Amino acid sequence: MGWTYSKAGIDLSKHRSMHRYVLELIDKLNNEMGYHVDGLGSYASTLKYRDLEISFHVDGVGTKTIVLQRLKKLRVAGWDCVAMNVNDVVCSGVKPIAIIDYIAMPRADEETFKEIVEGVVDAARVAGVAILGGETAILPDLVNGIDVICTVFGIKQKDFASRANVGDVVVGVSSLGLHANGYSLVRKILEEAKLDYNSIIEDVNLSTELANPVAIYSNLILEVIERNLITSAAHITGGAFTKLRRIISSNIDIVLTMPEPPKIFKLIMKLGNISIEEMYRVFNMGIGMVLTTSRNNVDALVSYIEKHSFKAYILGEVVEGGGRIILKSFQGDIIIF
Repeated sequence: MGWTYSKAGIDLSKHRSMHRYVLELIDKLNNEMGYHVDGLGSYASTLKYRDLEISFHVDGVGTKTIVLQRLKKLRVAGWDCVAMNVNDVVCSGVKPIAIIDYIAMPRADEETFKEIVEGVVDAARVAGVAILGGETAILPDLVNGIDVICTVFGIKQKDFASRANVGDVVVGVSSLGLHANGYSLVRKILEEAKLDYNSIIEDVNLSTELANPVAIYSNLILEVIERNLITSAAHITGGAFTKLRRIISSNIDIVLTMPEPPKIFKLIMKLGNISIEEMYRVFNMGIGMVLTTSRNNVDALVSYIEKHSFKAYILGEVVEGGGRIILKSFQGDIIIF
């Protein structure tokens, strides 16, 4: 039997169950308090406050920091912390304005701290967000590694529902590799194969691939939303292509034909004997953002994607259906989420 995310310690079904539980509690509280919250459970929920529609969102780098620490590339952790958050909120049409960070460490390590916060600053500069400060927690006995988390504050500036429509074309935006998801599974596979993170195997340089940063898509997405070039956006992170459920309704399907993924994904699949369905449930497979657009806007959208130095892929279409993601893998397998 091959490796799965669950076998590596991450049970996505339990994760979803935990989300449903807390969303019910939050929704009940908000209603009791008289707060009107839109998009609860989406990429970024929003709260109306006076004449503003504001949003807060939190995400972290996760177990990728274990790998980055061993590779002595923790600056990437600071970058990824910002990237994961700004990429998420723009999928709800929220413009990220400012961030704060939280870094948990087992001991006061000045050099490591400087490296991480320099990465945060690098990414904040690219994403155009201010840094309002943060928290550095030194937690001996409680924390054995390093945890890097960011919270972003944003404002919704344009009415953007982020819902795909029947007849839309589905366009993928290239990733820079693994980004910051699936690392618990990747680490288990490499450890079982007794491969060092600096290994080169089948022409794949692991030290490079494992430390590739998360692409910052926020500037691109805000630009195409402003120009009414997309109907929805989905950041492909934890849960991978199951994330597309967030942009469809129960009476439509998204039908995709996936391109050949970068070598790192095929290598992980081979080393871990991972099923093709699990690969598309856990990893971005070379597509970091999925957008939907009307047929009339496809060419313009592709031009903007390329202007931002990403590669565009025409993946498929949105059709009438039953709320499914129907995906044809790069090997020809049909997968339904």
